[in-house]
Amino acid sequence: MGRRSIKNSGVVLFPIPADGHLVPMIEVAKRLRQHSPTLSITVLLMQTPFPSVLSATQSTASHVQAAESSGLGIDFLHLPPVEAPEGLEGLACMLQYVENLKPVVSDALASLSSTTTISAFVLDMFCVAMTDVAAELRISATYVFYITNAAGVCYRLYFPTLDRIHQQDFKDLSEEIEIPGWPPLSPQALPQAILSKKSPAYPGLLDGARRFQQLKGILVNTFSELEPVAMKALADGRCVPDGPTPSIHPVGPLLCLQQPGSESPDHECIKWLDQQPCGSVVFLCFGSLGAFSGEQIREIARGLELCGHRFLWSVRVQSRQGQLSLDEVLPTGFVERTRERGLVWSTWVPQIAVLSHSAIGGFVTHCGWNSTLESVWFGVPLIAWPLYAEQKMNAVLLVKELEIAIGLKGAGQSDLLVKGEELPKAVKSLMEGEEGMKIKEKMKRLKELGRMAVQE
Repeated sequence: MGRRSIKNSGVVLFPIPADGHLVPMIEVAKRLRQHSPTLSITVLLMQTPFPSVLSATQSTASHVQAAESSGLGIDFLHLPPVEAPEGLEGLACMLQYVENLKPVVSDALASLSSTTTISAFVLDMFCVAMTDVAAELRISATYVFYITNAAGVCYRLYFPTLDRIHQQDFKDLSEEIEIPGWPPLSPQALPQAILSKKSPAYPGLLDGARRFQQLKGILVNTFSELEPVAMKALADGRCVPDGPTPSIHPVGPLLCLQQPGSESPDHECIKWLDQQPCGSVVFLCFGSLGAFSGEQIREIARGLELCGHRFLWSVRVQSRQGQLSLDEVLPTGFVERTRERGLVWSTWVPQIAVLSHSAIGGFVTHCGWNSTLESVWFGVPLIAWPLYAEQKMNAVLLVKELEIAIGLKGAGQSDLLVKGEELPKAVKSLMEGEEGMKIKEKMKRLKELGRMAVQE
């Protein structure tokens, strides 16, 4: 009788092609490699259904290239494209695109299975429909990597219960919403995609939330000391009142601290920061998709001029007529008047290098979770200015529960302009006030705890 070949044990990871999802998933792969040097690790890469977003595609490719050349032995398998859904946009398009990818992913996993025993399949939080493929191929250990916080896992697991409790659209509710692991939430703080049950993304998100309850486990990019209330709600089973809660594994903070291009000390922003006093600069940056109208940019500029503090402002202009130059939207003479204490930057900023710089004393952020964890890692206190997706929920969490951010009046309300006068109030509170001092002390403790969590 011939000897049967012994297959290697392997893990397959499946992110969506967006920096905020792909980069943390690559960090999961690196962490797995550290713990299991002989494990086969394969990352399935789908093509984006949004080919017009060229800059995001190029950024994603640079992260993959850096991981491939790292020598860690992480394999990347590029999946063939499928037709993008017609008539859908944004998250609804992505969810349907993942559905359309099922045959392609099934073929890829079947091929890998010929040489590797797939011991775990780790899915992006928006790829949970692939549990069907895992079941078909008898992969029993299917996990989701939740790129945001433990409170977000509470919300996602509780979503089917919310849907059952509230027959009307969430946008029509007048009372606050109660979710285990969260402070009371205004309905307007919920993501736009679920405010109406007629939203194109709503059915897919609800189906995904139900599938979450059937997973082997959920990896979440947090650490227990950062979110004790949410972790307790999950441990107590309060987020799935009618069934068992999947095992929850806090694996954070997972951060890519060596981002492509960020290591250069020659960037003009870093050179400028080198000339500023320690802890004196307020950094304003709103993520890769964060752009403002010309009117809002003028209000921010007015606020920065009023507040008197040093600032580094990474700004993008939102326009239906295409990209506008800053000269077209900034108040006349603003750059000249603030030249001695401020720098306005309209292209890419090395955020890791900026946040780690001793001159930074505060961060006005869109409340994306990766940016939040980076701030915690470097102990930088926050001002919350959420823009889209789950960021409004994150802002509530950061201000009211975690108490590591100052709230900004009007921020996150899409139909409102944040007035220039509000920014100096928040900046002064953070940089000079008693509340800011408490936030700085808490951030200092969390910085230490986060680094200890990584060493465990």
